[in-house]
Amino acid sequence: MSTTLGNLLRLSVRATRVHRRWITIIPKRTRVERHSSLLPETWIISDDNAITNYSTAGVAHALGLPVETKRVIPQPTIPIIGQLSGLRSLFGESSNGKLSCVEDAYTESMPRFAIAATRQALPGLLEIRKRTDGRTMTVYLGLPDTKLSNVDALLLTRLDQMKLRSIGPGRANLDNAISTLLPISGLSPITPVSAPDPSVVICIGTGFEPSGFRLLTTDYDRIVDGILHLPLSRIRIVMDPEPNRGMRTALESRVVKRIREQPIDPNSTKKPVTDVEVIDYAVGGQPPLAEVLASATHVIATADNIPVISMAVSMGLPVYIAGMERVSNELRSYYHMLDGRNLVRRFYPQNSRYSYMLAPDITGNIDEFSAIRDHDPWGTYDAQQDLSDVAEFIKERYIEINS
Repeated sequence: MSTTLGNLLRLSVRATRVHRRWITIIPKRTRVERHSSLLPETWIISDDNAITNYSTAGVAHALGLPVETKRVIPQPTIPIIGQLSGLRSLFGESSNGKLSCVEDAYTESMPRFAIAATRQALPGLLEIRKRTDGRTMTVYLGLPDTKLSNVDALLLTRLDQMKLRSIGPGRANLDNAISTLLPISGLSPITPVSAPDPSVVICIGTGFEPSGFRLLTTDYDRIVDGILHLPLSRIRIVMDPEPNRGMRTALESRVVKRIREQPIDPNSTKKPVTDVEVIDYAVGGQPPLAEVLASATHVIATADNIPVISMAVSMGLPVYIAGMERVSNELRSYYHMLDGRNLVRRFYPQNSRYSYMLAPDITGNIDEFSAIRDHDPWGTYDAQQDLSDVAEFIKERYIEINS
């Protein structure tokens, strides 16, 4: 009797285990069916960054599907609170299927492609991938702050590859990555501005590039000392959306104030610059960056501002790097590569310390913005070809993942 009772109990336990296992399978099957049909469109997960919006829009439109921009919901900056706020997307959906990291996005209506380019937008990209069980093709521009395999397609630069190789040679050979020389800009060459005197746009970066550059206040001094030697008609200073707070304060005192208060030499034929404009993309209501760059005859960029350098080079503008003499490590090799292709030049204007080295290039022209040595003619960069190659790679990866 006791043996029969024991057998019945064991059968009951087994049935319970099978029953519980069966229950856990049903929701997963339901979720796969729910995401089996994706919207034939591309989402841009945006944090309204004035620079990266050009890159993500270029990639999105190159895929050939309708494009919709979705704003990311800002997450708390305190680490522990940020982790707690992400528990909803990590362990389950809200009752109405609404995403917790992306505005106006629901589980029942997910896109075929989702693209992001900033660390603020990355949580939204990862949440979309999780909600669709990996069926949405996620694309990230640059190196993400997560495991590299968590994103379906990575759009890297040669500098990103150099960073990966410094960690380990095998890290640069990724199946889910494609690399281009410069960051994707989404821009095309323009007709250069014609003006009797140069019009300059000075582009200030975030203040730090981990691969080998930190912007110093003395770099501001060198920029001002250089441009005061040049016969400029207009100066526009562009601030990155995420600058170092101290560098923002120093910009006003060390650059803008010095330019506006420059002494007038009665014996000089050079007219002082009176048209000085500061465009701060951390503040809303600014003109589009591409339009600002297009208004310049010359672009001066700090060595940490690689995305804007890519935009200016893609537009066919002459680009000069401030602080290029101080770059180190992978960044030094990267700029050596760009300089070797005649895409950028070191900012070292005429009448600077080495003005005695001033010499015309092989076409007989003298570059007053980079007078440290003679130069070959400016090179050209086909950014649109990069865009086509990237779009083709993303489409092939989508077919591979969903086959």
